Amino acid sequence: MKTGCSRVGVQVSAPACPVSMAPILGMAEPAAPTPRPIPVVIGTAGHIDHGKSSLIEALTGTHPDRWKEEQERGITLDLGYAQTSFPDGTEIGFVDVPGHEKLVRKMVAGATGMGAAMLVVACDDGVMPQTREHFEVLQLLGLRHGLVVLSKVDLADADVRALVRADVAALVAGTPWEQAPVVEVSTHSGEGIGALRSELRRLAQRAAAAEDSLHAFRLPVQRSFALHGAGTVATGVTASGVVRDGDTVEVLPARKRSRVRRVQVHGRAAAEGREGLRTALNLPDVAPADAPRGAVIGAPGMIPCGKLLRARIRPVPGAPPLEHGMPLLLLVHTACVEAVVFLPPESQPDMLADLELSEELAVVPGEPLLLRRPSPGVNLASGTALLFAARRLRRRDAEERAALERFARALAEPRQLAVAALEWLPGGSGSGEEVAARLGWRPEAARRALEQACGGRLARKLPGERYVGVGSAGLLAQQLAAAVDGFRREHPQRLRVPLAWLRERLGPHAKSLEDLPEEELEAAGLRRRRGTDWELAGAQAPPEVQADAAALRAVLEHAALQPPEVAALSAQLRLPEPRVQRALDLLADSGEVVRPSGELVFARTPVEALRQAVVGQLQGAGMDIPALRDRFQTSRKYLMPLLEHLDACGVTARRGPNRILRDPAAPIA
Repeated sequence: MKTGCSRVGVQVSAPACPVSMAPILGMAEPAAPTPRPIPVVIGTAGHIDHGKSSLIEALTGTHPDRWKEEQERGITLDLGYAQTSFPDGTEIGFVDVPGHEKLVRKMVAGATGMGAAMLVVACDDGVMPQTREHFEVLQLLGLRHGLVVLSKVDLADADVRALVRADVAALVAGTPWEQAPVVEVSTHSGEGIGALRSELRRLAQRAAAAEDSLHAFRLPVQRSFALHGAGTVATGVTASGVVRDGDTVEVLPARKRSRVRRVQVHGRAAAEGREGLRTALNLPDVAPADAPRGAVIGAPGMIPCGKLLRARIRPVPGAPPLEHGMPLLLLVHTACVEAVVFLPPESQPDMLADLELSEELAVVPGEPLLLRRPSPGVNLASGTALLFAARRLRRRDAEERAALERFARALAEPRQLAVAALEWLPGGSGSGEEVAARLGWRPEAARRALEQACGGRLARKLPGERYVGVGSAGLLAQQLAAAVDGFRREHPQRLRVPLAWLRERLGPHAKSLEDLPEEELEAAGLRRRRGTDWELAGAQAPPEVQADAAALRAVLEHAALQPPEVAALSAQLRLPEPRVQRALDLLADSGEVVRPSGELVFARTPVEALRQAVVGQLQGAGMDIPALRDRFQTSRKYLMPLLEHLDACGVTARRGPNRILRDPAAPIA
């Protein structure tokens, strides 16, 4: 599928840097009042040639078009940046986006860093196709804060302005923008620019990013370049967290780390970059190719990354329908990649889906997504990122779909989300660090949320600073009780259940059995772990099995270390082999026989005598196998498997051709 989707943007000629990099180069800058950037970036949106870039220039004194070709052709081809200051030092950053229909992908890359937007509509043109498409993108990405700018008012009389206002009102009706301010301006005459600056300041203060105490540092890259004498510089809007000089960061999906040599905010040296601020990082340990547009710079090990993304998606009303296996473009933060969508069996207005990506992406749960048809370009669906997975959902994965639904519903509540994330860790339990790595959180924030969940009886704390959700623990207890009950019915003679059997029935959750309290294990039918088995609580074999076991034990004790095989035992006792096997199961579970391998079964008493003889030899002159063979009147056929069994139990250990004593009292059955 050829879509022309680029992660690095237009590369026409060397950019005229919109921000001074003098602090990175160590050069002095003129003294100026200390600016106070509001943590929000306001972006432009609107049809081509409606005056977006001219508006930014009128507000800031900086033309946002960085490329020579942009300035020569008079159209914006890529994202542009600028900022404006107020007398009290308050500062607002802007991002200018292309308006051409073929550059919507770049518009989205800019929109994902916006905290608010200006929808620009020219009075000599009115609402146009890209006006509608850009506004649709803002709505699909959940951008609720904004205002409308009616540009080029000097080219329209009062009647035309009124008509354009009516068109705009119809466009924003029924959306969060319905009550948005509408400001009329002319960059040619200067009309309305002062009023717009005042409205923008109020808008920025309303939309300013609240301090995020949950998420780790994350910056989706909007552009990167090499600066002579400094190395790689990557820029973007900090999505979450804080980054400081000297920090170590990870660039994803390249999985390369670098120290941060310098931080800039709005083109000036800064001690730190924070959420909502336009930030530049000097990363001397990576190349620009490692951090193209769409890459993410984040706290090491804390940002999820993968190629198969589970998401909740919502088709756009009136758009062409999504189809199972349909190729499309996924736009998320500043990235644009080819993807294939896999839908659930029954389509719904709001549904879980798998997105198989053409390349790895770094995405955190809760990030907004946009699914777009490559050609002709049209928005197909919006969505929310959930989790990366190893395989696609299948029709029979009802339990996994239910867990995903719980995860999606918990996105807005930190305690519930931390507990929901535990379900996706091996065994359904884990540490705060493991939860943080799943969610893109700071480890201390994950631990705090989990402790609060424990206080609210949503989770339970386990030994070793680990946690399990109460629902998961209860579900595990229910599944365990059902599995144990089934095992008892199938094997009434057994006093123990093999751990391997439980793992087959319970899957990875079997690893968490020991995390359950004793009373829940007891209620489920388990007592304690015995090597590779779990002892069954209150188990008692049927009387006929006990009688067969007593007869079998007598035969094996008489045979000492030369026992008959099962077929011979069956003939000698005149019992069918299945009855002999059930009796052997009972004797093995009760510790009265030893089964070193294959068909060999020994009574425990003669094997204990062999153990004492081996211990005595190793405490003296050393092991003498011929002497053991003669003493117990056996052969190597029986003796060697028993000696290997003593090794496996930890009584002895091999050291080259010899054996040494490890634990004379280690259990052997």
